[in-house]
Amino acid sequence: MKKEQRLEAEKFLLQQISDENPDFVDATMAAFSVSRSTVYNYINTLQKNGELERVGGSMPYRVLYETSRFTVDTSRESSEDRMFSRDIAPLLSELPINVQKIWRYAFTAMMNNALEHAHASAIVCVVNRNRLCTIIGILDNGVGIFRRIQQDQKDRNGEMPTAAEAASLLYAGGYSSEPKSHAGEGIFFTSRLMDHFVIRSDMQLFTPNEADADDENSGERFRGTAVQMALDNDSTRELSQVMANYLDPENGFVRTEIPVARFFGGDFPVSRSEARRLLSVLDSFREAELDFSGIEEVGRDFVHEFVALLDSEYPLLHLTIRKASPLVANAFRRAGLGGCDYINK
Repeated sequence: MKKEQRLEAEKFLLQQISDENPDFVDATMAAFSVSRSTVYNYINTLQKNGELERVGGSMPYRVLYETSRFTVDTSRESSEDRMFSRDIAPLLSELPINVQKIWRYAFTAMMNNALEHAHASAIVCVVNRNRLCTIIGILDNGVGIFRRIQQDQKDRNGEMPTAAEAASLLYAGGYSSEPKSHAGEGIFFTSRLMDHFVIRSDMQLFTPNEADADDENSGERFRGTAVQMALDNDSTRELSQVMANYLDPENGFVRTEIPVARFFGGDFPVSRSEARRLLSVLDSFREAELDFSGIEEVGRDFVHEFVALLDSEYPLLHLTIRKASPLVANAFRRAGLGGCDYINK
């Protein structure tokens, strides 16, 4: 087998183990027409290279990462692009150009948040890499992103929201505690560029992906802010294409999407105040997609208030309801929500 084919087979094997496929040996044998002994030769090579570790159990191997770490003293350094060029770019130089571009945007956007909004004295960046993916974590010892949003909302409106309500303000994009200098788009776009994206502060978690919310309300309280981003090294995603899904060439950020279950912290919405809160984050948009995955039903008060306000205060907003259960879709239709698209997939 040629070197290129062997490398491809090893990477396939790593992916099968990472995906916890118990038949990883048979899958590799079938995919590359090789013998069982050849697959175990791959495994031995990967172990010697430090890419695989034997752990026993039903999945006897675990994929390992190469870890790099650096600390930022915010009193001495304030240039996120210089950090990327010096500390991050050399680690990603062998990745496809489209992936490097995504990482440049994501890292600089999240590091800028830590530098300019967190009021942190120190920021730690951890980069974990293997052949399959890259994971970057940015942790600061500042005030905490949700605490900052809570205080900003109290200063604006006189009422302190909960940490969960503070997190919900980030789902649509466009929220900023400093609107004169920041558009508030970085978290939204970064979360859509990544395969996995999580922000944790105190015990509150923000992620647009329900699969990444499994550990919500678990773990130790983290006073500052921790951001974790993961992207497949072979991702075909393009920065410009992802941006184009939400940006209008002339009017900027006009389209958004909200995972409704995440917006409401996993609960199904029942009240009029929840309807008002959901619509309030759509003020600046022309198009919005509401993803109702994971929500089996909604309250009548929520639906009636939502439809009434949509008709009276958001007449130009084009709405798409995605993945609504029959109960949810019928509730909206009975309340008179016309002029919107219903998409089941």
